[in-house]
Amino acid sequence: MLKRKLKTICIAHSKDVDGVSSATLAKIATGAESYLVNYDRLIDVLKNIDGKSDVIVCDLGMNDRTINEFINQAERICKEGKFTYIDHHPLSSYSKKRMKKVGINLVHSTNECAGVLTYNHFKKQLPKKAALIACYAAVTDYLDNKPIANELIGNYDRQLILLESTMLAYAMAYRDARISFSKKIINDLEKFKLPHEINGVPKYASKQADKMNELMKQIPKKGKKMGKFAFMEVENATLGLVANLLVGEFSVPIAFAYRINKKTNSIEMSMRGSYNSKYNLGKIIPKIAKNLNGSGGGHSKAVGLRIPVKNKNKFLKSLKTELERHS
Repeated sequence: MLKRKLKTICIAHSKDVDGVSSATLAKIATGAESYLVNYDRLIDVLKNIDGKSDVIVCDLGMNDRTINEFINQAERICKEGKFTYIDHHPLSSYSKKRMKKVGINLVHSTNECAGVLTYNHFKKQLPKKAALIACYAAVTDYLDNKPIANELIGNYDRQLILLESTMLAYAMAYRDARISFSKKIINDLEKFKLPHEINGVPKYASKQADKMNELMKQIPKKGKKMGKFAFMEVENATLGLVANLLVGEFSVPIAFAYRINKKTNSIEMSMRGSYNSKYNLGKIIPKIAKNLNGSGGGHSKAVGLRIPVKNKNKFLKSLKTELERHS
């Protein structure tokens, strides 16, 4: 009796170039069908996947609230299928041991972005030019100075990499990382089109640049500085990009932009660290968020988090204290 071939599925982060690049590389290497989700949707997607599948999860970090159910679903799938977890967000030694124990093929390092880790993992199954896609991920995740990423970028014209990466990130930001647009990007990157060759990317990137120009005028007036960090409330702009502008405007190592979600009575934030920042946000922020009945995660230079509105002032005080403690 012929053994049934496993269906290959890649579940990746939907909100940034790193996740989309990881999904593209997995698709080129294995033919995987792409599912793009945000962190809070990962478990729901896993629950609906046939156990006889080859599952690849990329750029979707774990936290204390999701790790147990994640491992339960992975164990179910591993009984008849395969499960690979590729990520660069902080992961405890205990969680790593549990993952390996249930049969997960763990590809984890905080030293490189998920796109670079995915490229390196599937390197033998990928053409050399696929490295370009990993470079886009490294640049936009501010991890292009890491060993593998730096070596890959060194094989190309650096200015071209920076141009193409930024266009891709700006276009996705302008389209608010819509799944339909991100899947179109995956399909075109799979054909090894450069981002500027993808229909819509130059136009949307230009529009996002116009938005950034307007934001740069607002930030000195609306942004606030508190010790070693700056922050600002925004409505329609992409939080991560505003956080980057705040770092430069106020000459601080850390900055965050936030908006209030009235439906959930919570504050959604995106925080960024400067290139020279010595603070590891991926370790500091989840602890603060958990203590304030919130959630958060990311890596050393970029994190996202959500806390109840009522805890805003407590968050500011806690962040100030933590940064001073790690100085």
